[in-house]
Amino acid sequence: MVPPNSSAAEVQTEQRFQTLFEQAPFSVQLLSVDGRTLKVNRAWKDLWGAHDGDPLLDFVLTQYNMLTDPQLEAKGVTPHLRRAFAGEESVRLPAIHYDPAELGQPGLARWVEATARPIKGPDGAVVEVMLIHEDVTERLLETRQLRASEAQFRTIADAMPQMVWSTLPDGYHDYYNHQWYEFTGAPPGTTDGEGWNGMFHPDDQPRAWEVWRHSLKTGEKYEIEYRLRHRSGEYRWVLGRALPVRNGQGEIVRWMGTCTDIHEQKRARDELLATNRRKDDFLAMLAHELRNPLAPISTAAQLLKAVSSDRARVERSAEIIERQVRHMTELVDDLLDVSRVTRGLVELERAPVELKAVLGSAIEQVRPLIEARGHQLTTRMASGDVYVLGDRTRLVQVVSNLLANAAKYTPPNGSVSLSMTVGEHVEVRVADNGMGMEAQLIPHVFELFTQGERTPDRAQGGLGLGLALVKSLVELHGGRVTAESDGPGKGSTFTVTLPPLKAGAPAVSEAHQRIDIPRAVKALRVMVVDDNKDAAETLGMLLESVGHEVRVLHDPQHALAAVRESAFDAFVLDIGLPGMDGYTLARQLRAHAHAAAATFIALTGYGSADDKHRGGDAGFHHYLVKPADLNALARLLQQPATGSPG
Repeated sequence: MVPPNSSAAEVQTEQRFQTLFEQAPFSVQLLSVDGRTLKVNRAWKDLWGAHDGDPLLDFVLTQYNMLTDPQLEAKGVTPHLRRAFAGEESVRLPAIHYDPAELGQPGLARWVEATARPIKGPDGAVVEVMLIHEDVTERLLETRQLRASEAQFRTIADAMPQMVWSTLPDGYHDYYNHQWYEFTGAPPGTTDGEGWNGMFHPDDQPRAWEVWRHSLKTGEKYEIEYRLRHRSGEYRWVLGRALPVRNGQGEIVRWMGTCTDIHEQKRARDELLATNRRKDDFLAMLAHELRNPLAPISTAAQLLKAVSSDRARVERSAEIIERQVRHMTELVDDLLDVSRVTRGLVELERAPVELKAVLGSAIEQVRPLIEARGHQLTTRMASGDVYVLGDRTRLVQVVSNLLANAAKYTPPNGSVSLSMTVGEHVEVRVADNGMGMEAQLIPHVFELFTQGERTPDRAQGGLGLGLALVKSLVELHGGRVTAESDGPGKGSTFTVTLPPLKAGAPAVSEAHQRIDIPRAVKALRVMVVDDNKDAAETLGMLLESVGHEVRVLHDPQHALAAVRESAFDAFVLDIGLPGMDGYTLARQLRAHAHAAAATFIALTGYGSADDKHRGGDAGFHHYLVKPADLNALARLLQQPATGSPG
């Protein structure tokens, strides 16, 4: 208020001040030195929704004291106010949620920030304090929403199985999720900015930077495979991807990216490609090996036409054809043998086998090749007889393949050794001082289509199938085979480990073993049905040798036709027959009067409990699994077919 004796200029100044105070675009509240409100402007009234005549305005102007308000004290505002009343310039008050309802007054609740500025007299003493308010309700709500959104994003990012990262528009990395730090083992924050580049394999860094800079420049998506350092110290292949985040104007405001561990997938893919390459190499080699004998066969055939009257040349041409056909037959036999063994179509003859005799037979098979290449062969054997349970022919094949492999891949006049040791397991070791192997070849040396580098003179020959066959046959015997080499030119060692035959091994060598089947007390009419002609014929001859009359058939329909013609005392049936399995055949045979009282015996390779149960249901009295004990078969044929089948 202007004093009565004020000049016109002073009155005009005061009026101007009042106008500016009232029309100021921000909320202003003047406080007395004791904390009471002296005056508020229009913006203050708009802020609080309190106008002339409003109870809230009357309350603030007449009763309210900011320095004694317990609510402000509790919210930590009062100490800041006192600093302003003490003369401190421009004191910033914290954002406070002002709710008139807490004072028992009407009005809108607001989040408000304020700045307290002291007004001083000529002597420097504070005469009033001016509060300038700012409504920050929307800003705080937006901030809270942003923080909630960020918290939700971090929760989602940490829940993802991938590594998630984010950068500013210029590519500055400022965020990584939990999986990044878990994978890399890097302390949080240490890979911000350009620190991430040190996590790449040195060979991959230039390319990664090149692709990343291109994406930053063009806004195109970022995608690249590179090796990332794992917390173990190993570099693992990952797929890095990133996309730009744009605002409403199309400007890039952030880049969001991921890293996905693809190490195992990439290894599997690379291995598949390598396998395909080996297969292609093998097929090319096979074509070459087959063309080699075809050339002299073709030439010899033409020569036969041209010199048909020259007996000497005809004989030489015939010898060439015979020799080359034999070579081609051996190649095809190798392919078929590997195919049968690796697909599990080979059944081993399991019997006690004296291993020294096996090694001796293998040496005899390979000796011509060893001598032709001028190698020195040394052997070292354990004392006494050593028995394993297995197939003698296949075990000879295993050792002869290893010896032949050593001979082929050792330069002339080298050395090959064969040794056998016995402990918890039986170990047969074939070593040479030949070409050796690269470290990367060793894990694949027993796989199909794998072969070491061939010399220009192609002295090794063959298709590289021998070791794959060795591995399959050894595993069928319950053993394992391993390969070792110190590198190219340093030789190789192959070790076959087999389980020894436990107590009960025969005291005589297998060469003197024989099957002693007693002659039949009663001769029977027996039908043998098996689509394996060799197996059926040999079994038939064996049963005939002990006094039975045997009819051998290979087809179920022929068996049904035969039983209609005459009666049989016993049927020995295979289960895996063409067109009709042995179970069905047994049921149909038993329904005929000529087989009603017969003994039914299943002789098959299917030996599970379920197979035997099905055999009983089909009417089999006995169920034998190949290779069967022939003495047991002979005894079963002498037993009457009484009681229920099973």
